[in-house]
Amino acid sequence: MRVVRNGFFVGVCACALISATSAMAQADQVQNFDLPAQSLTEALRTIARQSGLEFSAPADPLRGKTSKPLKGHFLPAQAANRLLQGTKLTAEVIDGALIIRAADTSTAASASGNGDDIIVTGSRIPSVESPSPTIRITADSIELAGQMGLGEAMRSLPQNFASGQNPGVVRGVASSGGVNLTSGSSPNLRGLGADATLTLMNGHRLSYGSTVQAVDISSIPLAAVDRIDIVPDGASAIYGSDAVGGVINVVLKHDYDGASLTGRLGSATSGGDFQQQYSLVAGKTWQDGSILAAVSHDYNSAIYSGDRAYTQYMPTENTLYPKIIQTSAVLYGHQSLGHSIDASLDATYSRMTSFRTQELVSGYIYENRPKTTSYSISPSVNIAMAPNWRLNFMGTYAKSDTHFDQIGLYNGSQTSHSSGCYCNELVNLEAFGSGKIFGLMSNPIGIAFGGGYRYNHLTSVRYSATRTDSNGTSESYYGFSELSLPFVEPGQGGKFIYRLAANAAVRYERYPGIAAVAVPKFGLLYGISPALDIKATWGKSFKAPTLNQSGASTYAQLYSAADYGGQRFPTGSTLLIASGGNPDLKPEKATSWSASMALHPQFMSNLNIHATYFNVKYKDRVVQPLAGTTVYQALSNAAYAQYVTYSPSQSLIDQTVADADLYYNYAGADGLNNVVAILNNSYMNAAKQKIDGMDLTVDYKIAIGDRSSILLNVTGAWLWSKQRLSSSSAYVNMAGIIFNPPRFKARASIGWTSGHFTSMLYGNHISSLKDTRSTPAAKVASQTTFDGSVRYKLPNKSGPFAQLSLILNVQNIFNQRPPYAAPTSGGLDYVNYDSTNFSPIGRFISLTVSKDW
Repeated sequence: MRVVRNGFFVGVCACALISATSAMAQADQVQNFDLPAQSLTEALRTIARQSGLEFSAPADPLRGKTSKPLKGHFLPAQAANRLLQGTKLTAEVIDGALIIRAADTSTAASASGNGDDIIVTGSRIPSVESPSPTIRITADSIELAGQMGLGEAMRSLPQNFASGQNPGVVRGVASSGGVNLTSGSSPNLRGLGADATLTLMNGHRLSYGSTVQAVDISSIPLAAVDRIDIVPDGASAIYGSDAVGGVINVVLKHDYDGASLTGRLGSATSGGDFQQQYSLVAGKTWQDGSILAAVSHDYNSAIYSGDRAYTQYMPTENTLYPKIIQTSAVLYGHQSLGHSIDASLDATYSRMTSFRTQELVSGYIYENRPKTTSYSISPSVNIAMAPNWRLNFMGTYAKSDTHFDQIGLYNGSQTSHSSGCYCNELVNLEAFGSGKIFGLMSNPIGIAFGGGYRYNHLTSVRYSATRTDSNGTSESYYGFSELSLPFVEPGQGGKFIYRLAANAAVRYERYPGIAAVAVPKFGLLYGISPALDIKATWGKSFKAPTLNQSGASTYAQLYSAADYGGQRFPTGSTLLIASGGNPDLKPEKATSWSASMALHPQFMSNLNIHATYFNVKYKDRVVQPLAGTTVYQALSNAAYAQYVTYSPSQSLIDQTVADADLYYNYAGADGLNNVVAILNNSYMNAAKQKIDGMDLTVDYKIAIGDRSSILLNVTGAWLWSKQRLSSSSAYVNMAGIIFNPPRFKARASIGWTSGHFTSMLYGNHISSLKDTRSTPAAKVASQTTFDGSVRYKLPNKSGPFAQLSLILNVQNIFNQRPPYAAPTSGGLDYVNYDSTNFSPIGRFISLTVSKDW
């Protein structure tokens, strides 16, 4: 029966993928514009042509004028008016044409205009192009690719590593960042850790989740999202702590007018992961405001080890991919109050329940049912103080509570029960001003400055045989400033200097009782010609210790020495392990620089090539020296000898136990009398890491006639990363090593658009890894998979099927299994693949139906 079902699915997919293309852009639809600086007339023509509009404009007022670059999502008229700022012209769309004409100065808008603002990621100065490299993922591309939400979209990004809080990560990962507690999805740029990637929504912070200092991006419903802006560059000078690896900013739909209902069904053809997704988004705009509301309900069933041929050696109740049920909602609105004040509000809510089991060879089964409820509310006020000056006040209150519940079973009888809560709270208050200073240079200087207060609190409560509580609080006071110096604007320079601008930012942040940190960042943007831009950045970043690292309970645990590599010791010898939080931790610090090239040749107007080299030196990293399953090598691997005290005195043994909040004896009644070593495995500022690499993106749209195009895109990321645990130890490679980011990861697509059809073919590649858990190291093979998608938008202009869209998608068309890697420690309780880099889902087919009004 499975063969018949699989054959049917593959047949349907093969037939569907011969179709092609998307509906033509309409004048009332927001579109993605990415225009280089060029003739103003030609830029306006490009907007009209891309929008399927006729073009009409007076020649004389435009003659000799050069446009600034334009990048963002706008209605066609909004995009044109952006380019016309500073002229006495305005743009309107009338009867299928983009009309340029003289502005009516008597009714020119003077309000703050928040609804029409570009949301800039990487800078506090409105409309300033960030010198940092920026990656943009649109909601439309996520939907077309058949991805269920923002978490799946981020996992497909070559610059992101899917370790940590991601649903497919299972036991056996040899790192502390590989533990999946909530089944959420936290971005992890460059593999520096989810706690070193700052995730924002509309520029606002969200609450951390569970015990990690990271945000579950899957809690934001895709239906409400316009795009994701990604700055894979150190940005602490702009945004503060956590932005060492970069910033993820989820931008909601603004000025959305209408409604859309979407349903999605999908399933893995090998069994498990049956998905359902239902979402509704509705919005209304008026002259001086708008409101948007979106809600989504998502469900997927679990994948068990018995569902996959390559894991049937395991006990059958081991979860490879958890069951997840999630309901999430977003509310956004803004309203102009008079001519100078604009107020806005972002609010989110999410409730997620997941279920997974771990069945051991011994017969013990552990059932985990974490439930996470989170919400946030972020009001802001934007005041136009004077021409070209604004004052912004914003605040955020957010909570994320993860209630965990684990039951231990043996032969159907309950043997243990552990429950509790990891409860996070965030308060953030901020004010800043931005504007332009005229007269000091030939071009106005952009400036932003401000400050704020942030409060984070984590309460950990665990109920087992006894109740355990730990609390941690982090407060910070900060101030920042940013300066943009446009030395040469487009059209002002001479040969080889088309434009030239510099950017500088500095941030001071004080954590009472921890440290005070000041970090700068400098950027340069050099346009050699209209077709070639060079960007460069240099800066420092920092990350405060997580509340779990500094405030978690401390443990003293006694084990048999033989289980941790101590077979050379007499029978009955024991190892005492000290672990847990460390209140004396200091901030992690990093120095990073990047150099980027953007090529958009004028003779190939739809070709864009972006290449970036980046370099990060990261010190004082907080680590647990022997993380994950590496702890089993404590007494056998000489590299860890610096953390082990052999033949400890009885007074040191007694003091280690006395200093711990909790003591557990897993070695028997006489264990403390036979301690041969003490392992200090508490968090410490020990590691130093060096990271560098390259990103390359090629995007090309080839027009075929008036309505058809071929779409090409290739994105690749090369990464070199190494780390040492102390000044006396050698650097050890991380990139390209199992349970770490691969050396190379890429995603490519080719598509054809024509009329109401779109078809896309995607290729995904992850390079091979080394499994250094054995000697000699074993090779984990590379993997290349292919996805396909076809979309059809019904052409009906009226009636019940008007604006109906169908998307058929298949992921991993050839049903590739994860490359083989030996189970951790050879145990049959562990999977035989790297769950941080590869997925057990296999071929997955989905159908999405949406109706717009």
